[in-house]
Amino acid sequence: MTDIERLIAIEEIKRLKARYLRCVDTKNWAEFKSVFALDARFDISDDVPGCMLAGGEEIVQAVSVPLDGCVSVHHGHCPEIDITSDTTASGIWAMEDMLRWEAGSAYPNRTLHGYGHYIETYEKIDGQWFIKSMKLRRLRVDVGVQA
Repeated sequence: MTDIERLIAIEEIKRLKARYLRCVDTKNWAEFKSVFALDARFDISDDVPGCMLAGGEEIVQAVSVPLDGCVSVHHGHCPEIDITSDTTASGIWAMEDMLRWEAGSAYPNRTLHGYGHYIETYEKIDGQWFIKSMKLRRLRVDVGVQA
């Protein structure tokens, strides 16, 4: 892989992550699912002990249900992306999310403000990058409960 090809791959992965973040916040679950490889894994065990999600359907279900009735803002910052082969890469993103649920929501929290990192791997399939695995590692979570 040339330096230019490596830089293009990094930019494509940045756009992939941007699409992931936008789709979560706009609740575009079909497009959200499309960022994942078919056999993707998402480890959210820091939020839900022991929870490892497998495949796009399970990931969409686990993310979309708690965000029903919620306005969310997810940001990814300072990507550290390493291209490990022509078709694989890894990355770490600093993250921040702010979530606000409507009054009367079934979710027990009213607000959540989190900080941490996404630790990810990527795979290029048929010329397109996909998220292969993700681990959400939170450093801090501030919550406000409904009264």
